Amino acid sequence: MQKTVEKRLTRSEVPVENTWNLKDLFASDDLWEAELKSIETDISSVSQFKGKLHTGAKVLLKCLYAEEQLHIRVVRVATYASLKSSEDGSNPVNQGNSSLVAGMLAKLGAALSFIETEILSLSEGTVERYLQEEAELEVYKNKLNDLLEKKKYILSPEVEELLASLSEIHNSPYTIYQLGKSSDMQFDSIHEGDNELPMSFALYEDRYELSTNTEVRRKAYDSFIKTLEQYKNTFAATYATEVKKQVAISRARNYSSVTEMLLHPQKVTEEMYNNQLDIIQTELAPHMQRFANLKKRELGLEKCCSVI
Repeated sequence: MQKTVEKRLTRSEVPVENTWNLKDLFASDDLWEAELKSIETDISSVSQFKGKLHTGAKVLLKCLYAEEQLHIRVVRVATYASLKSSEDGSNPVNQGNSSLVAGMLAKLGAALSFIETEILSLSEGTVERYLQEEAELEVYKNKLNDLLEKKKYILSPEVEELLASLSEIHNSPYTIYQLGKSSDMQFDSIHEGDNELPMSFALYEDRYELSTNTEVRRKAYDSFIKTLEQYKNTFAATYATEVKKQVAISRARNYSSVTEMLLHPQKVTEEMYNNQLDIIQTELAPHMQRFANLKKRELGLEKCCSVI
């Protein structure tokens, strides 16, 4: 039987009908870039309200509405760049555009950080009074109430602006991780009989890990782990940087722990979170272990683990 080699397709080789139609977002890269620049120019449509949110409910309404409209445009621009990067993270153009978006988001965050700090600096009961005075603010009621719950964790306006301006740096650990796994990692191909199959991070997660062929799954796992081993120190240092960042921010904001800080936006207490973990470990785990052992016995496997 003749040996066949399955090729891992580049983006340009993928049939058009199997790709995203990003023209629904922007008809061309030039139009996307023009909108990106326009957003940076239009930041002033929101920043013009800086120092004025204490003057009345209508001013707050206009500010929040302007912020919302700008955010809608930001989402489209950022989504376009993100999907382009997902197409091919190794493409220098896509990498550059992702960097442009990150820079714009940092600039935007710094310029609009005044909204939270000014609202939280209003005297007690002012937000509630604004909601009563201006009916159209009702649509932002949840946003305002969530913000009030953060009051004791918000820092001075100057510090909040500084932290927002550093968002691109704060996000760098995750950016490094994403580029590492999608662009730099090279995996050994695997064999299924006489067929040679390509390997990648995505192919392992979406194809081989789910294969009904035990031999293919094991070979794919070995190839996967072999490459991950080569990056273990880099990824460990990247993860350690992320942990240190989270610890520093949680302490600066006077949270009792990083866990509390990360759960707070989700309105989940540490007690609720720990209860979920305890249930998984004490009640679900024994049943999953029995299920795994049953699969081992019925399938005639040598050992029982998640990769066989």
